[in-house]
Amino acid sequence: MAEASWDDLVAGRGCPFDAPRAEVTPHWALVRPLTVSSWYLPVNQMYRGHGVLMFDPRHVTRLDELTTAEWHAYAADLHRIVTAIVAVCKPDHMNVESLGNVIPHLHWHVIPRYKNDDRWRQPIWAQDVKAQPERRLADDDRARLLAALRAAL
Repeated sequence: MAEASWDDLVAGRGCPFDAPRAEVTPHWALVRPLTVSSWYLPVNQMYRGHGVLMFDPRHVTRLDELTTAEWHAYAADLHRIVTAIVAVCKPDHMNVESLGNVIPHLHWHVIPRYKNDDRWRQPIWAQDVKAQPERRLADDDRARLLAALRAAL
C-alpha cells in the first residue's frame, strides 16, 4: 500500500470500513448491528464462526481514540459476540485480535479455534494477506450459521 493511500485511510478518506456499510458484500454479511458496532461474518470461514466487529459511530483507528464510554460499549459488544460464537460453534479456544495493519479502522477479528484446525496453537495469519487460505461455506450452510449466530444474541 502506498504511503499516501495509508495516510488517506488513517484520516478516514475512502475507508471501506466506515459506516454506513453494505449489509452484504463479496467479503462479508451483516450478522447484526449492536450498540456501537456491527458484527459481520466474513465469506472466508477457514475458522467456522470467524466474525469481525467494526466500530460504527465514526472513523477511528485505535482503542486510545475512544472515549471511556465508547470503550465500555464496544467491549460489551465484543463480549456479546464472543459469547454467541462460543454458544453456536463450540470452539476449543477463541482468538480476539485488533490489528488494523491492512485497513486502519478499529475492528476486532473474533476467531474460533479448533483442535483439528490446520494452524492449531499457531497464529492464523499468513505473512502475505493474499496467501491466507480460504474456506467458503455452501450457501445453505452459511445461511444456517448466520441464523444461529443471530439467534444466539
